[in-house]
Amino acid sequence: MQIVVTAFLDESQALVEESTRLVDLYQHKQPDFPDRLVDWLRRCEDLLKRHRRSQLAPLSALRARALAAIAGVHEGAESAARRLQARKQTTGACALLLGQAQGLLHEAQAALEPRRDEAARLIQQMLQILIQNGLLQALLDAATGPAERLARVWLACQTRPEVANGARQVLGLVAWADALRLIDQTLDAWRL
Repeated sequence: MQIVVTAFLDESQALVEESTRLVDLYQHKQPDFPDRLVDWLRRCEDLLKRHRRSQLAPLSALRARALAAIAGVHEGAESAARRLQARKQTTGACALLLGQAQGLLHEAQAALEPRRDEAARLIQQMLQILIQNGLLQALLDAATGPAERLARVWLACQTRPEVANGARQVLGLVAWADALRLIDQTLDAWRL
């Protein structure tokens, strides 16, 4: 089963952007920062699990460490001063874990971005060939809707001898859903 690269990159980017809000929570000493971090780590785990990424185990370990830090706040905190010190230590430990989690998400993204970028480059080349041969505009004009446009263009990419090798290379890099999305993005960028 091949993952949909573009979907993973979009979802992981949303989590990365959300992590900046967690940093703001830490900076402003919000008491719910540790709990919000654990929730964010859980959603990161779900994403990595769904897309079968190797960073799942280290990220799960970070969540376990965050939970352990949070659990430590309540043990042996007898006086108000000791509870405050324990909360500061927990929050600080959670902030360090957030940085490590961000690094793991970046690692997962960095592993897939080159595949997406190479597939996009190949698709642009194939579409340029179809334009040169006068086929692309005819395919677009014959389509009755956006889905049919993409289907016709992708079918031509797979069956036309001058671009079929490129289509095979694209499918070696990304899933067909990615290919359709990259075609759509290219057509939009070129205003076709």
